[in-house]
Amino acid sequence: MSRKVAYNPNAILPPGTQVVTRVALAFAETQDERPQGAVGEIVQSPIDHTHAYRVRFVDGDEIALRRTQFAVLKHLRRPPQWPTDDVLDEFDLMDRVVYRCVVGSRAYGLDHETSDVDRRGIYLPPAEMHWSLFGVPEQLESPETEECYWELQKFLTLALKANPNVLECLYTPLVEHAAPIAQELRRMRDAFLSKLLYQTYNGYVLSQFKKLHARIRNHNEIKWKHAMHLIRLLLAGIVALRDGVVPVAVEEHRAQLLAIRSGEMPWTEVDAWRRALHRQFDEAYAHTTLPDRPDYDRVNDYLVRARAVATKLRPIEGKASTARVEALRDSLATCCIEVHARFDALRSVIDAAEYPLLFATVSGAHLYGFPSADSDFDLRGVHVLPTRDLVGLYPPRKTIEHSEDRPDLELDLVTHDAAKFFRLLLKKNGYVLEQLYSPLILHTTPEHAELKAISRDLITRHHAQHYLGFARTQWSLFEKQRRVKPLLYLYRVLLTGIHLMRSGVIEANLVSLTRAYPLPYIEYLLRQKTQGREKGLATGADLEFHREEYRRLMQELETASAASALPDEPSSRDALHDLLVRLRNAR
Repeated sequence: MSRKVAYNPNAILPPGTQVVTRVALAFAETQDERPQGAVGEIVQSPIDHTHAYRVRFVDGDEIALRRTQFAVLKHLRRPPQWPTDDVLDEFDLMDRVVYRCVVGSRAYGLDHETSDVDRRGIYLPPAEMHWSLFGVPEQLESPETEECYWELQKFLTLALKANPNVLECLYTPLVEHAAPIAQELRRMRDAFLSKLLYQTYNGYVLSQFKKLHARIRNHNEIKWKHAMHLIRLLLAGIVALRDGVVPVAVEEHRAQLLAIRSGEMPWTEVDAWRRALHRQFDEAYAHTTLPDRPDYDRVNDYLVRARAVATKLRPIEGKASTARVEALRDSLATCCIEVHARFDALRSVIDAAEYPLLFATVSGAHLYGFPSADSDFDLRGVHVLPTRDLVGLYPPRKTIEHSEDRPDLELDLVTHDAAKFFRLLLKKNGYVLEQLYSPLILHTTPEHAELKAISRDLITRHHAQHYLGFARTQWSLFEKQRRVKPLLYLYRVLLTGIHLMRSGVIEANLVSLTRAYPLPYIEYLLRQKTQGREKGLATGADLEFHREEYRRLMQELETASAASALPDEPSSRDALHDLLVRLRNAR
């Protein structure tokens, strides 16, 4: 029995709800851990399912969790029973949307100021859910937002039957998101076109006009908008049979169609136009070169490949990890191991620094999780100038750079004086925040820990602007160079910014970020970067696809900033000032 799930973006669990973690958790700041099955309470709910909940545990620790990372405690206490539709609450199926487009009046070119935005698309459920007892819903619907997403197999079945609404999804020019598997589907959309178009389009219009005539006889009422769309369907069907494409925009007939919708065209003229179009449809059918049936084999092969892709998507939290997740975890561990293996050599550079250091950490590709064989080590830190240098005649160097190029090690160390670094923190510079909170620590002090504690209250929603600007720069570099490095930097900074806006936590490692924000193509890019050279080309990169992903994630970051619980202004400026004065006095 098929199921249809109404997706309500407002169905959010309220604060006070007791929950149980479905995964083991690690707190980046305190290094504390929570096992799977820990009980907590929601203290802050997000505005929709794309954002995280804030959960507090009994000892007061808090963490941001996605809906898929916890279960509701009272649900776990229920006695075992056969699964019901509410089991789908545990899955964020909207995260599995691989194709999103706009159809309806805006795609047809018939919209006006108050027209809705009708979004349609496809979702690809995770393999373990598809194989489970729960099954998958055939479509997700949100009446409030005019959205509908078909499960992939259901979408393909409807398209093979020449369903007009589904075929228009494949031909609309207004595409908001298309994962690689959806791009492949659009490229093979001709496989769905056949002479069945004649029966579905023509038959539907005939039956609907029969109902319109009956309504006129019985109620003396005409549904003008419906009549307009029936005429539009006939026009589209004729072109599809004749030219082998499904037209969506109707510029050539826009004035006439709008005249029908407004009731300005007399009904007798509408009906006469419809009869003339039926005759043209008959003639197009007689001369069409479309096959008798769609290409079932080609579509079936595609579905099998798509199912294989679904097995490589991030598994539902709490389930057994796939090889892909293990590979990503190994990649993250490799960065730490490499830093540890070079620790003595790296530390020798730190020890030779000209001024005492507050801290020194590893930044760059090693921090971001994708160093290649020839990546150098980017060391960053803060030094403290002595008072003698500050008050003397000669201006001190507030930024000190040191580079070394050894046969087995290439590195550069850049440190700022504490005052300059602190001012950069106040300027909402995400780059220095990442250096401060880097887990790859080569040198630390008690003041380093104090600075990290103070800086938590320096983070504001306006830090999003740093990441938006950085992303624009990286996209420009990618367009010019088509190299994998700026493309990875682009996705890294956007996901870091989104995560910061939603959780208030700095996470600069792309491998870690992809666990919370799964993007299937990241694994391929990571493999290209880590197994290739620093300046390797992004082979196989689809420019249009990545441009759409860039725009989508930029919009997602802007939305996350607008909805963020982070403050507008920093609240620990005075504490930062006091720390700087103490550092100066100590020197």
